[in-house]
Amino acid sequence: MSRISEKQHINDVWIKMKAGDDKALATLFTLFYAALYHYGMKMFNISDLVKDSIHDVFLRIWERRQTLGEVQNPKAYLIASLRRKLLQNKSIYITGEIDEYKTNNIVQPFSFDSAEFIEMAEVSQQLRAELSFALNNLPEKQRKVVYLRFYCDLKYREIAEVMEVKEQTVKNLMFRTMQALSDKMDPQLWESIDYVDPY
Repeated sequence: MSRISEKQHINDVWIKMKAGDDKALATLFTLFYAALYHYGMKMFNISDLVKDSIHDVFLRIWERRQTLGEVQNPKAYLIASLRRKLLQNKSIYITGEIDEYKTNNIVQPFSFDSAEFIEMAEVSQQLRAELSFALNNLPEKQRKVVYLRFYCDLKYREIAEVMEVKEQTVKNLMFRTMQALSDKMDPQLWESIDYVDPY
């Protein structure tokens, strides 16, 4: 399925869900659960918090389906909704489980591991390791932009909606991020990933 036909399929399923088709809701849940869970665990490394928040998001969407505004990209909408729900729900889990939260959150938010680049067959292990190291030494906002742009495949406008900032702010962040990465990495290795186009 091409990206265009896949996008159309998702939009069709979203429209059916808004019309009251519970099977369409289940399809959306199946399509996006893994991506939402991965995003949630990048924010807060607490599995129960992420799982419960994802369920809360879909429950809220179903309950308010008739009053939902126009959604251009359901994936971006769901990620933005999950971000807000995680921030709302985190106190429930963190307050009652302080020690577990501290233990689970040794890893900084939106950190990257070289194994996450395993599907990029043309990328060497050395490059994967250096790229993940460089990414993890960026400020958190820049790591978020990289994740939403390249892992979630969101456009600048959609990233701005998720992060609740202006689109130009996202563009500026990405520009600084790419500059910082090129400065942190070996020039020859950086040139080998010239297919990474932030625009």
